[in-house]
Amino acid sequence: MILEDKKRSNEIKTILEKNGFLKNEIGIAIIDLKESEPKIFGYNMEHFIYPASVYKIFIGVEMLRRIEIEDFSIDQMIEIKSPNDVDKDSKLFPGDTRKLLNIGDKVSIDYLLDLMLTRSDNTASNTLVDLVSRKSIIENIIHKYNWNGSEVTRKFLDRVKESKSYRFSETTKTCARHLAEFFYLIESEKMISTFVSRKMKDYMIRFNKQGKKGLWLENTYQNYYCKGGWLETNLYKYSIFVALKFILKKRWAVIRWSNDVGVVTGKNSKYAVALLSVNKSILTISYFQIQKCARIIYAYMENVYEKPN
Repeated sequence: MILEDKKRSNEIKTILEKNGFLKNEIGIAIIDLKESEPKIFGYNMEHFIYPASVYKIFIGVEMLRRIEIEDFSIDQMIEIKSPNDVDKDSKLFPGDTRKLLNIGDKVSIDYLLDLMLTRSDNTASNTLVDLVSRKSIIENIIHKYNWNGSEVTRKFLDRVKESKSYRFSETTKTCARHLAEFFYLIESEKMISTFVSRKMKDYMIRFNKQGKKGLWLENTYQNYYCKGGWLETNLYKYSIFVALKFILKKRWAVIRWSNDVGVVTGKNSKYAVALLSVNKSILTISYFQIQKCARIIYAYMENVYEKPN
């Protein structure tokens, strides 16, 4: 486990509080890659949050690990089977013209990895989970790096369709510390091996940011590779009565998860950053300003943000 820089954690907390970000449920972790012995700092780093599609990075590295030891071949053809075909609307992937995967399609493992990590394809990720197994992901990735508590499940799949041992398992979750450490290992080429690290980085460099609601700022960052995840539950889409029921009972009708993790290279900085957020609101126009938060973190790391005394 990477040691914490508590002074910088306190600075980040003060900055977040000053800008009103602590009104939301968030977790932030940063590792300064310009330090000879990098330390981690942030806020709520060990707080577990649903990461939306970010969890797919755990599937990716386990698949590549299995390819490296020749359990699978990267060009091996795989048939798409039920119930993994969960993506039904191409509007989920704006800017991506590749067709949706359907039952009976046969595609390579390389193509499945590319779809999962570049456009966050859920059918591809479910298929890859079945190939490597969640047990293998937990034992060879999550436990290997002491990321205990992080969980992986198949996406958008009714639990009754899961194998019996996973029907009542905890939902997908992780924390900012685990994700920042993951990308630190990718950047330092220590995630399993040089092959796995470089191949994962190559996929994530191509991550489709069009239409996504993540942390990236292409005009600000000189270089940024990442994996984002976003999900919204809007009860107004069901009925106003359902929404009102939740407003009266839980004080929210819309919940959004906005998450992003990656490695930023700026003019004066280089760092791994993970930002997980949950925003519960009554109105659909209320949301966590993840890009504003990203700009502030970037300014802090570039030493152009006034640091607290």
